[in-house]
Amino acid sequence: MITWHLNEVMARHRIKVKDLAHYLGVNSNAVSNLKHARTMPRLDGQRLNQILMGLNQLADPATIKGHIELQDLLDWVSDSEET
Repeated sequence: MITWHLNEVMARHRIKVKDLAHYLGVNSNAVSNLKHARTMPRLDGQRLNQILMGLNQLADPATIKGHIELQDLLDWVSDSEET
């Protein structure tokens, strides 16, 4: 299963829902739904790229070393390891 960690990444880097929503050009509810998803939502590569670009632009400089990367948002555990 692929787990989604947008909530943790946004909290760690002090990114507000409304700011990411504004960056992405969507309403706050859309970002809130993405933020609270436990498994990876269906996103195309372009939208995922936009999310990563927005996270990097909006991150508090005091909390970031380098860049926020795809592996910061995702974690994979095989189905056999879950049981």
